[in-house]
Amino acid sequence: MNLKLVKFIQNNPNIWNPNHPKYTSVEYRDQTYANFANKYGNEFTGQAVKDRWTNIRSTFANYLRKLNASRTKEGEVYKVKWHLWEACSFLLNVNKRNKLRKSTAECRQEEAKDNVNVKDEELSSYEDDFCNNSTNDDDSTCQNVANVMFKISNFYDKSNSLKFLNLMISRWDELHNDTEVFRYKIDKLEERFVNEKYLILLNPDRNTKRRAPEEMNNICQQFDKNKFNFTKVPSNEILFSIEDKGSDVHTVLVNVSPISRYHSLLCPSVNKCLPQVVTVESLALAVEIMFIAENRNLRILFNSLCGFASVNHLHYHLFIEENDFYVEKVTWQHVNSRVYRLDETYPVPAFCFEVQRHSILETTMDIYKVLEYFLKNSIAHNILLTRRHRLDAVDDAVKVIIWPRKSTTGAKQFSFINVAVLELSGWFSVHDEEHFKNLTAEDLEKELMKWKLDDFDKICEDIKQL
Repeated sequence: MNLKLVKFIQNNPNIWNPNHPKYTSVEYRDQTYANFANKYGNEFTGQAVKDRWTNIRSTFANYLRKLNASRTKEGEVYKVKWHLWEACSFLLNVNKRNKLRKSTAECRQEEAKDNVNVKDEELSSYEDDFCNNSTNDDDSTCQNVANVMFKISNFYDKSNSLKFLNLMISRWDELHNDTEVFRYKIDKLEERFVNEKYLILLNPDRNTKRRAPEEMNNICQQFDKNKFNFTKVPSNEILFSIEDKGSDVHTVLVNVSPISRYHSLLCPSVNKCLPQVVTVESLALAVEIMFIAENRNLRILFNSLCGFASVNHLHYHLFIEENDFYVEKVTWQHVNSRVYRLDETYPVPAFCFEVQRHSILETTMDIYKVLEYFLKNSIAHNILLTRRHRLDAVDDAVKVIIWPRKSTTGAKQFSFINVAVLELSGWFSVHDEEHFKNLTAEDLEKELMKWKLDDFDKICEDIKQL
């Protein structure tokens, strides 16, 4: 379908050629996208076609930049292996300023198909035009060629088909299947249930191929611009960005060392370079995304510093999993009118809040009081956002589960189980086949209980007073 779309776009230059008389007509462009949807798709709309073309165009521009960069260095010219490269080469003819005659452009297009003899000025010309032209699509940004920007209000608009999770999945699949962004591929991972409680996933590559974690020694450790952070990631790792009502920008990235398929990262206020400490605004954003995603398979997770976070730059993990987590099946008990606690049979105790659509900010402020208590008392913590568990009669709610836990300091070690938020939830990623086959529920619970705080009951009493 992607190849059909590229050929269709090539035959409709009003989409990509600034010299076309209808190029500036938003109405005509939207009708063109709708024409493709009507011709080939029974289950998607013109907006979905537009989103897919934006992704394809962004990927092409990113490869073009790599090719351009390789020609400025000694050595072999970068070879593009992307399956749509040749089909998209007509975009090299784009030149808003008409500096090239048609015959020259045609010649260069043929050269581009061979990945050789493409002159730097032509590559730069296309990159310039890509950014200049992208302002005609209101969901694009020039700051990163591979980045697509959406206003958060776009996801509430019932007049278009834009869905947060569909966008994340389609973009993730595209990067996974067509690029070398990931450190390893996620295809068919083995998984099994233990005692109908715990889900174990076998992912051997993550142990050996992921980036080395940062050393953490304090749950309020300051952000260090000299260490790895998410402002340093290549633009082709960006799935898309979201602009909120206050014009703050939040970025969704692929996790290049994924635990499972579609494992991604939400980086709130990414350019503010905040440390890995929950803010009211970032938590409210995560809750809002849980609502706009409209899919119970999505979970959003957070690991604090000294709670097995590996990067000290504010981020949440996004996972899509069809199976229930064990923590989503157990019962809860009231602490007070706002707060619940896990049933005492669960290996590691936790608190839970229930957030409804009409009270996101109000409940988030209540949750933050608990997190602020943890920060003041140097208590590491892990957080799960889910829509799977039903506490009371409210089904359309987000549950925010918070585990206070023993701290771990230094750089995260690659032991056979690192107990972070996924493991506390009942989902374990292991790296070798022996552990995958032989781990028992008792083994897993023994690992979990190593991180249980001895004074949880005292903490519970303190929480009641907040």
